[in-house]
Amino acid sequence: MQNIYFYVYYIQEAFMNRLGYFILNIAVSLYLFANGILGLNSGRWQNKGEFYNMVYTIFKGGNFTNVLTIILSVCAIVAGVFLLLSVFKNDIAITELILLVFIVLWVIFIVIVDIIRPLQGNGPKFLEYLIILSAHLMVLGALISSTRRFGNL
Repeated sequence: MQNIYFYVYYIQEAFMNRLGYFILNIAVSLYLFANGILGLNSGRWQNKGEFYNMVYTIFKGGNFTNVLTIILSVCAIVAGVFLLLSVFKNDIAITELILLVFIVLWVIFIVIVDIIRPLQGNGPKFLEYLIILSAHLMVLGALISSTRRFGNL
């Protein structure tokens, strides 16, 4: 009888871990995809997305800001699509490489937006800062967990 409880508990734990992985990766892929689309909007909408804000923090506008925002936005869209495909186990050989490259880009993004910008005095208030930082760290954690090299699922 004790073995049955163990197996039920094990199946329940495996299902909940898998469900959490599934929901987190769908949320992050939609987040990356939406920010990529916002970055490609070329100023037609008021919200230009996180990537424009990061590049603008460094370069303060100009053509280079627009070009770099477009490059980062396309990378985000590609990473979001491949992350979504990896959730459904459509193994494409280049998925792992794309996610690893985007993990590096995301770490650079966190350093610029969440460390350099507040040190310059342009940052948000403390609680707003914590909300933004935690969202960025959740995206990083989901990207890391979805790779076979670092993730364990």
